[in-house]
Amino acid sequence: MLIQQHGQGTDHMSKIRVMLVVGARPQFIKSAPLISEILRRHRRVELSIIHSGQHYDPEMSEIFFHQLHIPRPMMNLEAGSGSHARQTATIMKRLEKPMLQAEPCVVIVPGDTNTTLAAALTAAKLNIPVAHIEAGLRSGDMTMPEEINRRLTDHCSSILFAPTKTANSNLRKEGLNELAYLTGDTMVDTLRIVSALVDRAQKSILERFRLTEREYVLVTMHRPFNVGDLDRLCEILHALRDVSRRLRVVFPVHPRTRSRLAQLKITKQSRDQIGLTDPLGYVEILSLLRNAKCLLTDSGGMQKESFLLHIPCVTLRSTTEWPETLVSKANQLISKPDSIATTLLNVAYDRTLRQRIKHLKNPFGDGHASARIARIIEEWVRSGEARPNRLG
Repeated sequence: MLIQQHGQGTDHMSKIRVMLVVGARPQFIKSAPLISEILRRHRRVELSIIHSGQHYDPEMSEIFFHQLHIPRPMMNLEAGSGSHARQTATIMKRLEKPMLQAEPCVVIVPGDTNTTLAAALTAAKLNIPVAHIEAGLRSGDMTMPEEINRRLTDHCSSILFAPTKTANSNLRKEGLNELAYLTGDTMVDTLRIVSALVDRAQKSILERFRLTEREYVLVTMHRPFNVGDLDRLCEILHALRDVSRRLRVVFPVHPRTRSRLAQLKITKQSRDQIGLTDPLGYVEILSLLRNAKCLLTDSGGMQKESFLLHIPCVTLRSTTEWPETLVSKANQLISKPDSIATTLLNVAYDRTLRQRIKHLKNPFGDGHASARIARIIEEWVRSGEARPNRLG
């Protein structure tokens, strides 16, 4: 049976049953402020949270519930890893029964993971309206699973929450403008909420890794096209060793990357040289990012976080779903590992770049996206307009 998490004191007929489905690190981060907003200010909303189990490592799942104060999910589907098709199908198969039992008025899906698409498809097949948070993002690269997930999710959703003007414009071009709302990005809300925690963690995280502020490069890498090919991964590591001759490198390792690195049998000397560490929690990563000289990443979320924290970013991808970050070289795209060392060092020693980024306009909103989304969903359901999208 599903466990009621909210709204126990209200009349059953007046409740608005909302289901939120999450399963991966980025979704926990995007959802935390919305969950808090609903629980604090929307007393008629009965919120149920389901964890797909897409991310199951403690460093990628449990720690985020703790640090972001997310209520325990009423159910973990324990989908685990596997191919994209297998993982998506497993989530859909295990999610159908809980959805039927809960009878939600709307299912909220954040982001662009396999969990996002699986939950959206399951709800749409059951004629349950879908609300997509972070809708309208487009990189144009259909080889990326995330691009497929976000496009399909948008087109089977009933209401779309665009984080930026660019995303909203993308939805308009695809004929989805009547379903779309420009709300801002919930990640800005999250950064505002955790800023005090990041402040407190700053000193201890620098001491833990024996780092000096602004004297190291932070690296995150997990996309299959970067870490799935062992030859390409070796090129990336070689480039990072070149960088480490001038600057410290700190590289918290994603579980997917960790499994690939194990196949390379890297020596302890090399591991130390390129700063390989265990995965870190959200607060710790933000503390490292805020004090870094620059960032090398292939993560969409980290591109955005570096922009918001005014940290120069180099992205090892040929496209990005966040074109807003490319202004004034705040974020630079490179596709070849042999460009890493030169580009990173040029960025790191550009004395005016950080100041230029600080003066850029923030395109991601004012930190109140969650309040807008919660209000729109409640008004939308209460108005009787909440119904499945027939356009997709």
